[in-house]
Amino acid sequence: MSLFKNSLLPILFILFATTLSAQVYNYEDGEGPVPADSVGGFYFGLNLGGYWANANTAYIYGGYGYDRGGAILPFSTSWLNRAIQGDVTARNRTSTAMGLAPGEWQFTESDMPGPMSFTGSFMYGGHVRYMFNVDFGVFLEFNGTNPVTIGQFTIEDLTATNPDPSQNQRLRTFGIRGEEQRLMINMGLHKVMFRESREAQGKSTTVLPYFDAGVNMTFVKFEENFIDLGSSVGTVDLTIFFNQQGQYIDQANLLTGVGFGAFAGTGGQIRLARKFTIDIGYVASFEQIKLGEVNERGIQHQAIFKAIYMI
Repeated sequence: MSLFKNSLLPILFILFATTLSAQVYNYEDGEGPVPADSVGGFYFGLNLGGYWANANTAYIYGGYGYDRGGAILPFSTSWLNRAIQGDVTARNRTSTAMGLAPGEWQFTESDMPGPMSFTGSFMYGGHVRYMFNVDFGVFLEFNGTNPVTIGQFTIEDLTATNPDPSQNQRLRTFGIRGEEQRLMINMGLHKVMFRESREAQGKSTTVLPYFDAGVNMTFVKFEENFIDLGSSVGTVDLTIFFNQQGQYIDQANLLTGVGFGAFAGTGGQIRLARKFTIDIGYVASFEQIKLGEVNERGIQHQAIFKAIYMI
């Protein structure tokens, strides 16, 4: 959430500073108010911002993995268990990471990662808007992002003298990481508010609040899942499988899926010129994330910056 807060502070500062310094009223070439329909037409723009995925689907990267049909695997055949002790090569690799001989360590289901969650990610995309007049229009936009989830698992050192397995002397901690691709397609309505009341009061309309709402489609792809066994071994790709002799036999089917949802957003529109505006705001997106048997719905958060120009 610190990334979320750090992104919102500059947004609020820009809106506040622009409101204080704005002296440009809705005039064109100094000849008087611009007619509402004179800025109607097609606008194209660039979207930049931050994306905060909820943790509902992060567990798919927690080491259990899935079969060819997308069903989550049990511990005995899980990706992480196979990578730690599934064959002679894996056991020797784990022994090297632990600095122990085979048989001096153990890995059980209690050592699997705890709850996983996504970190904030950079979001980028494009925006097409058709304005019927200066305050109302429809839009279509495409935004992409790569949410990342990071967790930890443990391996028990059987040579440690402390008999309590909950103590750190017996448990060695290692990292696990997952990443996916998301493409969001938003289709909705854009409404700028309070223009007429501000003009009636003789106030600037350079900065005005806006509201967006609509429906979305979210395309998701399972991108990668690997563990870090430390400097002596490095990373291990959990999606690559080997037989008992350590020979390559298969690679996971990297799942894809599509879900449907809705969104709503609000913020401030800054009109820098008759044909050029900047939107800075927040979007709450209710998305459906589908990957195999994983099918979750929930709110995702976005902080958005849009630079939009009328052609």
